[in-house]
Amino acid sequence: MFRILIIFLVLVGGFFLGPLLQGHQGSAIFVVANYRISMSFNSFVILLTFGLLCLYIIYWLFKKIFNSKTALGNWLRSKSPRKAIKRIEQAQFSLLEGDYQQASKLFMKSAKGANNITLSYLLAAQAQIDNDQLIPANQSLEQAAKTCQPKEKFAFQLVQIRLQIKNHEYDAAKVVIENLLNEKPRNPEVLRLADQIYYEMGDYQAVIDLMPSMYKAKAYSESQLEQFKQAAYIGRIKQLSTDEDPLALIKWWRSQPKVILNNLAYQKAMANYLKQLGQTAEAEKLLVTIDKIESKQKD
Repeated sequence: MFRILIIFLVLVGGFFLGPLLQGHQGSAIFVVANYRISMSFNSFVILLTFGLLCLYIIYWLFKKIFNSKTALGNWLRSKSPRKAIKRIEQAQFSLLEGDYQQASKLFMKSAKGANNITLSYLLAAQAQIDNDQLIPANQSLEQAAKTCQPKEKFAFQLVQIRLQIKNHEYDAAKVVIENLLNEKPRNPEVLRLADQIYYEMGDYQAVIDLMPSMYKAKAYSESQLEQFKQAAYIGRIKQLSTDEDPLALIKWWRSQPKVILNNLAYQKAMANYLKQLGQTAEAEKLLVTIDKIESKQKD
C-alpha cells in the first residue's frame, strides 16, 4: 500500500511540475450542464489530489467502522450477536438430537456474528469430525486458527488431534499429544487421546507407562481401565515375542512389578508365547505357578 502511494505521488508530481518547469501551466476546461468551467492544469491536479485524499479518508473511516465490534459495525456487516446466540442454541439442540450436519452448519453461520469466532468454528469442526466430514472439519479448523487466542490454544489442539486421529495421521497427532502430556499430565481428555493414539500405533509400552496417570485422573471407569490395561500387557507380550532377541520377552517380564507377575491372564499369555519361542523351561515354570493358583482358587 505504501509503495502504491509513493508511485501515485511521483505521477502527480510529474503532472504538476512538468508544465510549471516549462513556464506554461496549461489549462483544463469542463462543460457541465451548459456551464463552462476552466482552470489551470496545475489547479486541476491539486483539486484532483485533494478529492482523492478525501475519498481515501472516507474509505478508511468506513473500513474502521465496518470492522469494529460496535452495534453499527455489526449492522453494516449484517452481523447480529443475538442471531449468533440463537444459532448456537439451535446447533446445540441439533447435536443432542444427533443431527451433526445441521449442527455444523449452524455453528458456521453463528461465527459471522459471534462474540467468540474461534469457539463457533471449533464447535463446527468437532460436529463435522463426529459426522466423519473430514474435509469440512479441516476447513473449519483453518478458520479457527486465524482468530485463535493463546487462551483458546488448548481447546484448538484437542480438536486438531481428534481430526488427525480420524485421518490416521498418528505421527502428527503423537507430536502434539506428547507436548500436551508435558503441559497437562493429569488432564483426563489428554490422557484418553494419548491412550488412543498409542494403541492405534501399536505402542503398547507407552500405553502401559500411561496407565498410572489414567488411574489417578480417573480417565475411564475402573472396569474399563482394567480391560485396557490387560489389552496393553497382552499386546506387549505378543509384540516382544516377535523380537529378534529371543530373550527380550523374558527380560521384560522379569522387570515387571509383582502385581503383573502374579496376574493369571498375563502368566498364561507369557507361557503360551514362551512355548512358541522355544523357551520351554521358562514356560514350564509359569505353568507350574498357574496350576498352583488355579488349584487354590478351586479350594
